[in-house]
Amino acid sequence: MENFRHFIAGWGAGIFGVLIGHPMDTIKTHQQMCNHKLSTKDAVKLIIKRDGKLGLYKGMLFPLVCSGCLNSIYFGVYDIFLRHLQSLRGNSKVLPTNTGWLQDLFIAGIIGGTAQALITCPSELIKIKMQVGKGIADNDKGLCKSKVTRRNLSTFRVLVDIYRQNGIRGFFVGFVPTVWRDALGGGAYILSYQCTRHYMHGELNPSPGLFETLVAGGLAGIVSWIPVTPFDTIKSRMQADDFRNPTYKGMIDCSMILYRHASYHGFFKGFCMITVRSIPVNVSIIYGYELILWLCKHFDKSANMKRA
Repeated sequence: MENFRHFIAGWGAGIFGVLIGHPMDTIKTHQQMCNHKLSTKDAVKLIIKRDGKLGLYKGMLFPLVCSGCLNSIYFGVYDIFLRHLQSLRGNSKVLPTNTGWLQDLFIAGIIGGTAQALITCPSELIKIKMQVGKGIADNDKGLCKSKVTRRNLSTFRVLVDIYRQNGIRGFFVGFVPTVWRDALGGGAYILSYQCTRHYMHGELNPSPGLFETLVAGGLAGIVSWIPVTPFDTIKSRMQADDFRNPTYKGMIDCSMILYRHASYHGFFKGFCMITVRSIPVNVSIIYGYELILWLCKHFDKSANMKRA
């Protein structure tokens, strides 16, 4: 029952995050597609000019449906493996005072992130195809030029196009950088979140309050993106590539082309927007997760009292 609560809480938290963060995610994706610097203001103008005022919300439906599943997988798998790793050390309960707690947090977060990549990859592929339209960056011009034309695509149309061109395999374009991003990001996220939450005041607080939880969620969102932004940029460019006439042969080839045209700065395109987005998104995810978890426990407690 405990594991089921974490899956339910993760599901609801994921929906919270998408509703708040999708417009900023659309801006970030367009910035990553450009080979030259694209400011947030210019990105917004480009999106509205090409897709109208609702362009910032293009591609939101599929992530909204899948987000609950993604977060429930991450938090659920993380919780299962954290408990298992702690039990291997002889600990019957998961407590921040336990031996090896920090190491087990990081490992469990990595495993949870790896598991969610199986859903993240096809979900974000469909989202990106809808965000940027038909075409994608070529090696010289990027998204900001005319190769990308306005094309209103439905989720169903995108699904059909991908399957016709590459079959099931087509839904896993960019899977390798997705795994790297989600695994490392998942470990860094949960480690920084729990450490900040329990040690914010300089000493161990076994029962942190709402303030500590929200601050920890926002900070963890920023910290977890620092090491994985290059993988996210590579993934976005690979998934936005034209399947009929691909520019990139794989993750390494994409990295080399990106470095050749934008140097190492190219790997951190959209990082400012990622940082701005991560604070409200992760605060809402953590708040939603803790709130739903508390409601589940409260409901179970009330149900048990009625039975008694």
